Amino acid sequence: MYVAIIVVIIVVIGVGYVYGNQKRASGQKTIATTVSADSIPPAGPDAKGGGLIVMSRGMNLKTSPLFQYAYQIVPNDASVNTKEALVGYSFTTQDQSDGSTVVTIAPKDSESQNQVYTVQSGQTLYFIEQTLADDKADQDKDLNYRDDYGIVTDSNGIIQ
Repeated sequence: MYVAIIVVIIVVIGVGYVYGNQKRASGQKTIATTVSADSIPPAGPDAKGGGLIVMSRGMNLKTSPLFQYAYQIVPNDASVNTKEALVGYSFTTQDQSDGSTVVTIAPKDSESQNQVYTVQSGQTLYFIEQTLADDKADQDKDLNYRDDYGIVTDSNGIIQ
């Protein structure tokens, strides 16, 4: 009789353990696969409480809230908006023999903060600038490097 009770207890604990591990594992998978453009917090200087936007390879920049702060650099887009976003920065391009372009984006007042991107034929390099208010156009200086970076996408806006 006692042996049967002990066996039942062991079976119940074992089933609970297996079920709990499966539930945790499937929960982790759900978290990883349910990130979509709809679940991305708002972007820009007035975004409150949404947290940092983290864009990763495979996500679509063009359908994200971040896209309104994306300024095309390569292929070359010399728009007034792009020039305003690049206040305090310079960029250089070097065409490569394989058809790609190496782009270096550098703050004008720092030699150790360079960003280097290789843009393949058919791809686009955007400069992300969420807070134009931290730019001092009259001094050609950006006061906050943390909101300025490049993103390379394919022709559909998918981050590479």
